[in-house]
Amino acid sequence: FVLHADTQRALALSWNSDSSVLAAVVDVGSGVCVQLWADRNYHWYMKQELRGSDIQRVVWDPEDPMHVLVVCASGFTSVRLHSVPAVAHVASTESNAASCVVNGAQVLYTPFAYANVPPPMCLHTLDARVPVRHVSFAAFGAGNGFALLLADRRTVVLYACDSGRSSPQEIRRFMLPGSDARQIAWLEAGVVVSLGASGVGITRIDDSDEVVTHFCPEHDSPLVLLSSAPHVERVLVEDARGRVFNVSLGTERLESVAELPTQCVEIDAVDCGELGVVVVGRTARNQLYANTRLLSPACSSFYLRKDVLVFTTTTHYVRFVAVNEGLITGDIPADDEAVVSEARRRVERGSTIVLASPTGDAVVFQMPRGNLETVRPRALVLAAVRQALDARQYREALMACRVNRIDMNMLYDYAPAAFMGDLAEFVAQVNEADLLNLFVSSLRDEDVTQTMYTGIQSQLAGEDKPDGTKPGKTTAVCRALRPVLQSVTDASQFMPTVLTTLMCEKPPAIDAALQIIAALGQDRRDAALTYLLFLSDVNTVYDAALGLYDLPLALLVAQRSQRDPREYLPALGELNALPSEEYRRFRIDAQLSRHESALGHLCAALWEDSDRWTEVAGFIQKHGLFRQGAELLADHERIGDVYVMYGDALAADKDWGQAAAAYLLSQKAVAQAVDAFVQNKEWRSAMSLASAANSGFGPQAVYDTARQASSVLEDHHLFGDAAAVLLEYTEETEDAVMLLVRGSHWAEAVRCSHARERSDLIETTVRPGMDAACESLEEDIGEIGEGFAAKVERLRTVRLTPLSQMTELAGVDDSVDVMPDTASMASQFSTFTATLTDISKITGSTARRLSKNKRKAERKRVRGKKGSVFEESYLVDSLSKLIARVRVHQDAVRNLNLALLQFGRAAAAARLQRVFAAVVEAVLQDGDWVFDRQRVLVQGDAGQIDLVDDVNAEGLPATPRLPKPVLPSNAWRISALP
Repeated sequence: FVLHADTQRALALSWNSDSSVLAAVVDVGSGVCVQLWADRNYHWYMKQELRGSDIQRVVWDPEDPMHVLVVCASGFTSVRLHSVPAVAHVASTESNAASCVVNGAQVLYTPFAYANVPPPMCLHTLDARVPVRHVSFAAFGAGNGFALLLADRRTVVLYACDSGRSSPQEIRRFMLPGSDARQIAWLEAGVVVSLGASGVGITRIDDSDEVVTHFCPEHDSPLVLLSSAPHVERVLVEDARGRVFNVSLGTERLESVAELPTQCVEIDAVDCGELGVVVVGRTARNQLYANTRLLSPACSSFYLRKDVLVFTTTTHYVRFVAVNEGLITGDIPADDEAVVSEARRRVERGSTIVLASPTGDAVVFQMPRGNLETVRPRALVLAAVRQALDARQYREALMACRVNRIDMNMLYDYAPAAFMGDLAEFVAQVNEADLLNLFVSSLRDEDVTQTMYTGIQSQLAGEDKPDGTKPGKTTAVCRALRPVLQSVTDASQFMPTVLTTLMCEKPPAIDAALQIIAALGQDRRDAALTYLLFLSDVNTVYDAALGLYDLPLALLVAQRSQRDPREYLPALGELNALPSEEYRRFRIDAQLSRHESALGHLCAALWEDSDRWTEVAGFIQKHGLFRQGAELLADHERIGDVYVMYGDALAADKDWGQAAAAYLLSQKAVAQAVDAFVQNKEWRSAMSLASAANSGFGPQAVYDTARQASSVLEDHHLFGDAAAVLLEYTEETEDAVMLLVRGSHWAEAVRCSHARERSDLIETTVRPGMDAACESLEEDIGEIGEGFAAKVERLRTVRLTPLSQMTELAGVDDSVDVMPDTASMASQFSTFTATLTDISKITGSTARRLSKNKRKAERKRVRGKKGSVFEESYLVDSLSKLIARVRVHQDAVRNLNLALLQFGRAAAAARLQRVFAAVVEAVLQDGDWVFDRQRVLVQGDAGQIDLVDDVNAEGLPATPRLPKPVLPSNAWRISALP
């Protein structure tokens, strides 16, 4: 690069330790100075000119590349350098979002709100005639003006700039008292605050260019940084201990604002409501603080807007934090590449923030090589959309969503009540059918403010996203918007949007859309129909048009489809030729599979022409519309035939009870009703209907019905009812007594034998039956007792054996939960942590293999192989079944014993009671122990692992896998028997 023109000769050159800054000791004629040069984007800039008396050399710190010593004849000056962008901060809609880059005496000015000019170029180049030391943007108005402090450390140049692309104009140049100022701040139009060796000076300039400077009282600690904070309309000054003060223009004193944990190189402030003013600062070690709270330990740059804090991290993320109480108290999680969030996004490695549009949605980044990139992060775009919606600027919000691909549902979901009450204003502002169509077609039954755009604060807090479904939302918006569109002066302008609202309802209102189209003129009808066919499948629209029974409209739709005219013209011609309107509608509904509606029209046609009964009956039977047919033909002479068809259909489905009712309603199918009652085991209803005087049944038919009912009841082991029907309606006493004996109804069998004067049946049927029943019952009870005792004994042995010693324990699969007596709750859950976590990862062949293993394990459990981990569960399950058999035998034993006593067989009754009492006693003695001390839990029926919720004092499960059955009692016993 070439040194500036006023340089006479270069005396020395010196690089800093990382070669990012070159210090040149040069003679400029008026003296010796140090020029600091840095390069960005392959261009060299002179960033600072350090002047002093009799400068001899510069020395760079070998460890800190931004620390330089300027050696003079009388001593040395220590300078610590920091790179801070000079950009606008005022939150004004008229802000140019401008930036100034210093290059010696030149100031490179670019308003990013209107032009993004890549460096080293700029939109306007300003010549200050003297190298610039510091730039400060105005903290008032639109914030487009700026002040320059020149290298002589006393000259200040003020520039003003209008909104837009115009060049800034110098409006004033004045001198500060002394020559030691190093930073300035332009707080008000006629007030400039400076910071130098003399302290903080407040300079006021009136209209007559009179300059008056007052210095604040000396501070107890060196003041190192001066910064304007337009969001709180203050000038902040920081001392070497990290304390931040406000420069009070009224009292001309320093007022404490906040205390940072350490000295920062860049600070700004914002109002956080109840928390008051919060100071945000970045240290030289890239720590970002909000007052005393550490927001990020790896912040490379930041920009503070009035509503959002934007900062980049050394892990190459840009983060967004809402400016509210959460800035101090909210959770800010670490960067997570796997998380997609509105509050963070990836940026190019080494990117730093130049500025974020104070009120817009753009952020300008500078890459390590120096070039600029402008992005529109979703967080700022959504903030702009929310602000536009709050201001009722609906078109602006919609266009922002469209340009930045934000879901259009945001327009409604952000403030549903306000939006629905402002639909007329929404339509008036947008005023374009295409944009309204885009909005309506984007609607869906979801609240995007809960699922997609939950806001920065909720995402930073790590809140779980709710389901967010909002049933009926789309239909409600469409129905509310449609009358507004139809009420405008030129309703035809929004006809496509009206049709879109109908088609976006759930379900789509195609019929209503076709009715609107049918009422239009020829020209508008063609255009509207073409648009409707664009929104929906042509076949669906054709069927809807046909369903309106409007054949001309259906023809119009068919002509705009790909249908073959040789198909639809004959079909429509045939329908048009039908003489009956009701029958035509029946044919159309039947073609569209609208069976219930078709039956209604067909029944109406039946009233007109009784010859259509065959077609009606066939249609009812084909589509199972019996109930609908009965309602439609309730007053027709054929109603009985409908109920008969209904009864036949129910009988075919084995629904005998309903079939019998249908036959009764027909009043012409008594025989079918009797048969249905018989099949439904309702023998009393069947016999009462068959034996009625007007039933048409003769004695033989009644007899046959009784025999049939008895046979059906016998097949279902209802021996008491089977015998009762024979006794009441036939003379088959012997068969009836035999049925009572088979059902163990001993007392009833003896009573019937005496009542029918057939005492011989007692000897031939009842007594042999009692002997056989007694022998069978004793044998079954003995078998139950032996089995119960053997299984209890084996269970005692199994429970004495530690689970770890079972032969198949080493090979048990994940479907078994082994709980030894000494197991803790922690050990129960740790066994299955991996299995439960990995279920979602199982696919394909692995799933088939596991399914096969589960079936194999279930077979092992059912078999209960001796010595296996499944054996205990198998034994407990078997004992439960034996106990159920004992409960069943209680009534049988008591009834049989009473019958034996009636015939003087007390010894047999006593023996049977003793055998059964021994089994009951064993069950009552061991039942609690069997079921309350289960140790093994097996996989549940639904495939899940059954883990216990609690254990008792002995470490056993409080809720067993196999519940305890109801144990038998001693109520069955006859106490008089020995």
